[in-house]
This record gives sequence, structure tokens and C-alpha cells, in this order.
Amino acid sequence: MGRDGTKHDMTDLTKSSGIDDPRVDLEAVVAERTQALTEALAQKTALLHEVDHRVKNNLQLISSLLLLQNRRAGDPAVKASLRGVLERINAIATVHRRLFQSEDVERFDVSAFVRDLISDMAGLSARDDIQIRLDLERVDVAAAKAAPLALVVSELLSNALCHAFPEGRAGEIFVGITRLGGDFRIEIADDGVGLETSARKLGFGLTIVQLLCQQLKARCETTAALPGTRVVVQLPVNGAHS
Repeated sequence: MGRDGTKHDMTDLTKSSGIDDPRVDLEAVVAERTQALTEALAQKTALLHEVDHRVKNNLQLISSLLLLQNRRAGDPAVKASLRGVLERINAIATVHRRLFQSEDVERFDVSAFVRDLISDMAGLSARDDIQIRLDLERVDVAAAKAAPLALVVSELLSNALCHAFPEGRAGEIFVGITRLGGDFRIEIADDGVGLETSARKLGFGLTIVQLLCQQLKARCETTAALPGTRVVVQLPVNGAHS
């Protein structure tokens, strides 16, 4: 109300004074910033996809070279070593394939990766007498953890396939992934010959697992499954264990 007692509409006063509606200006700024952030995110995602694609292609090339060398090697020990390196590279390649296929390149679905990895490794092992049972809950972790986590699972599964069932012994391997609050738990158990009668205790693969678990701030525990062996890896989805 003016000094003369006349009521004035605030919109009319704003227009007559030449001042724009501040709400309109704010909405325009927000829309502009949102558009800029969306475009920047799209560019970042496209760049990460391109990097992952190139890394995946390079890993496939390295795998092909190792496979060729493995076929030409005559020494069984050399062939076994090359095969071990090839399995580790294939595990990392599977990670990059998963990241490249995903719309979210910053998060990694552990269970989807494990399904792919088990399919690949079971096919390469040619052990139809070994059954693999899965109980996988979806757990997403930061993409930065993907490669070391892939190697942990690959090493543990490879150990079970190679050492738990010697001389054509049949059996079962269980792979489970569950979410426990801020942590998640990976279990790989077999009903094979057990640690005492296998070559796993001093294996290079378990040394790799221990080093990678330190990097991931994870806890790794190996126990007798009676029969067989159980390995449980528990690690934080975000942050680190105290």
C-alpha cells in the first residue's frame, strides 16, 4: 500500500522499476548450469568408455600373444606359468568388458562379473566332473576396485579348480556373494581334498590374493570346510575396515 493509501501489485511495481523477476533469473541460471553439467558428464562418460575399449583391445592382444607362446612352449612348467598369466589377464579383460558394456562406468557389478568369469574359467578348465553352484546377490563397488577384486576371485576359483579335485576327482565348488551392511562377503568353497593334501598352502596364487586383499582393505580367511576348503573375503563397499 502506498503512502496515498493506494494498493499496488508487486509484479507491476517490479515491471515499472525495470527490475526482472529474480525467480526467473534463478531458474535460467539453474537450467544453464544443469545443461552444462549434463554435457560435461556425457563427455566424461564417452571418454572413459573409449579408454576402457582401448584397454580391453590391448589386453586381448596380449592374451593372444601369450596363448600363441603357450602353444609353442615345450616345457610343462613354462606352459603352466603362461597359462596362469593368461588367466589373470583374461580376468582383467572381463572387468573392462563389463565396464564398457555398462552405462555407469564409475560403478562395478561384482555378481555380473563373477558370472562371466566363472563361465569363462569353467569352459577353459574342461572339467565336466566339477559342478559350480552360485548364490550371488548384486553388489556394486567403485570401478577402481574392479581389477584387484577380479584377480582375487580369479585366483581363488583357479586354485579350487586346479588343486581341490586331483586325478579326475569329481566335486562341487560354491561361489557366494552377499551384502552385510557396509561390507560384502565373497565365499568360495569346495568339497575337494582340502588344504592339507593339496598344493594350495604355498601357492603363488594365494600370495597374490593376500597382497590384493591388503590393497582392497579386505579380510581374507581360509578354513577347512570338512570336506574341502572354504575361503571368505570380506571387504567394505566404501571406505576401509578399521
